[in-house]
Amino acid sequence: FENGTGRQVAMDTGRSWANTESEGVESEMGMGDGQPAVGTNLDAATIEFLNETAATRSLRIPPGEDQPSVNDFVEYLGVDLSIEPELTWIAREMCAAPMPPNCEMLVSKSGMLYFHDLENDYYTLEHPLTQRYLKVLERQRLDILALRTKPSISGLILQQPDVLFHNQYSNLQIPCQDCGVLQSTLKCNQCVMSFCQACFDNLHGLCEGPRKNHTFVYTAVGSLCSSCSKKKPQVYCGNCGDYYCHVCYEQLHSKGARQEHRAVLLSVSDAEIVEPHARCEECMDAPAAFHCDFCLDDYCIKCFWKCHFNGFRRHHTVTKTSINPLCNQCHKTRASVFCEQCQELLCTDCFSYLHYKGNRQLHLFMDAMNLLLLLERLDPGMQEHMRRARPRVLWAITQLQGWTRGIEARRFFRMRRDLIVKIQRRWRGSLTRKKLLSMIDHYKWRRKQINNFFLPRARNERVVMKQKFQSQLAQKQVTYTSAKHTLKELRNTILQSASANPMEDLSRTSQMMSRAIEPAHDQAASAPIALPVFKQYEDSRFAASLPAEMPAGGALSDAPGNRQGELTTKDMRKATNLSLRQLLTIDERPEGAPLPPENREAEQTEQHKQLQFYQRQREAAGVPPDASVRVRGGTSYRD
Repeated sequence: FENGTGRQVAMDTGRSWANTESEGVESEMGMGDGQPAVGTNLDAATIEFLNETAATRSLRIPPGEDQPSVNDFVEYLGVDLSIEPELTWIAREMCAAPMPPNCEMLVSKSGMLYFHDLENDYYTLEHPLTQRYLKVLERQRLDILALRTKPSISGLILQQPDVLFHNQYSNLQIPCQDCGVLQSTLKCNQCVMSFCQACFDNLHGLCEGPRKNHTFVYTAVGSLCSSCSKKKPQVYCGNCGDYYCHVCYEQLHSKGARQEHRAVLLSVSDAEIVEPHARCEECMDAPAAFHCDFCLDDYCIKCFWKCHFNGFRRHHTVTKTSINPLCNQCHKTRASVFCEQCQELLCTDCFSYLHYKGNRQLHLFMDAMNLLLLLERLDPGMQEHMRRARPRVLWAITQLQGWTRGIEARRFFRMRRDLIVKIQRRWRGSLTRKKLLSMIDHYKWRRKQINNFFLPRARNERVVMKQKFQSQLAQKQVTYTSAKHTLKELRNTILQSASANPMEDLSRTSQMMSRAIEPAHDQAASAPIALPVFKQYEDSRFAASLPAEMPAGGALSDAPGNRQGELTTKDMRKATNLSLRQLLTIDERPEGAPLPPENREAEQTEQHKQLQFYQRQREAAGVPPDASVRVRGGTSYRD
């Protein structure tokens, strides 16, 4: 509305509201590309409107109230009271700002506020002054960070969420939040602030905007006993929400369900005045605004700067006493803002009327309710400090945003990369599958072409070829049958002649012959080969290798099962004392039996010949003879 458009551009905390007026008109009238005419699908249009409304900044009056309060504008602007309570004054000024001359505020039956542009005949949910106050909000956030670098000024900023205290404690009794001299007697429901009667009238009495319709309730100091209306309240009942004196409270809460009510004691008899009202000690006429901590005197604004403009007094610190500056335009209402470009103190109504169009829409303003902080910020040295600190704060915020965005990017980089790789693999797989299917189709087509080319074309030719193939298959079957019969005879012959060779194991030969290649249908019909099962020594073939009784001559029989020289039937666990000759079946003598005399003499003669042969070789090689060298008859296998 400030520039004749219906745009929604939020500059607060990275939120973007960029819906142009043409897009809004097309979405409402249904005149976009491919959009149906008005009235064709009302349910879908209603759902779409509700979804857009839920995601848009909107003002809604709470149930039971007739006008919005500061709490509603705090939520509308996105101010977090737990983090930045010192920015509540922006929502307070927006709540008290009157509508521009070309706009009016309407309230729906559900309590939602919407605004009508009288020049363009356009309705929207966005407040016409949203962009101005969002810009001020962004600037004040930057200034607060810059003021934190100045400890002497940082202590003057109100850092307590007074709005939260007012919302939580309905009977909160504090000094007047404007003058700070008298105790508050009224609490404005829309401003959510406590005032004395004079400050409330000075701020609300002569206004032309929404402030003239603000409602209020009396605090403990400004009210009387709700029962007798004669005495000052001494008790506040939390259940009833009323103030009582002790006598009335005891009478009303002595019986019934009111006995369970909870009450809080009040002491307001001696707390009406916080500080005595003082006059300036220089001019002795104007009310004192400051109390110098070094001079220990009270001064008005004019006399204070007159006495403290030069010299060492410029460094004196002061304490606020009481001052209520008036608007420079109307001269009858409390000034609440200070325009930085106009350099004037203005009330909310005058500021809105003077800055509703032209280049003045871009003017920024500061809070004038905290006058001491305003005077410190208008100091030339402080302005120079702010001019240098703002770029540094912006640089620090930019670096911090880049760092946090880098963390966010690294956090989701792996997930995005895996998703991209998965998409690429699926795409490449689909291309490869399509290529393979085309190759298979081409291969099938080519094979069909080749088969059709070589196959006979006439019927009699096909019959002849079929008979030829059948004869070839029959001849192949005959050859296979004869070869199988020959192999079977050869197998039987090998098994029968296996017992003639003493070095051959009959069972192992039979097992190897049973592994011969058989036809596929014989293998399918035969039983599966079972693995050998473990047997004990008494049931094994080694226990049956030796006879129960040894013959008298010491020689074993020639039966195949009683041959001592057959390694496959010998138990090697009991052959530790056998010689190499016995293991190799060179001599057929029982285990432990001595050699025959002729064999012993032959062995000694052979050992003597070998010893002479090695001695001659050693003499030819020039090695001296050693009588202790022996080849045979050693005590162990190492000799």
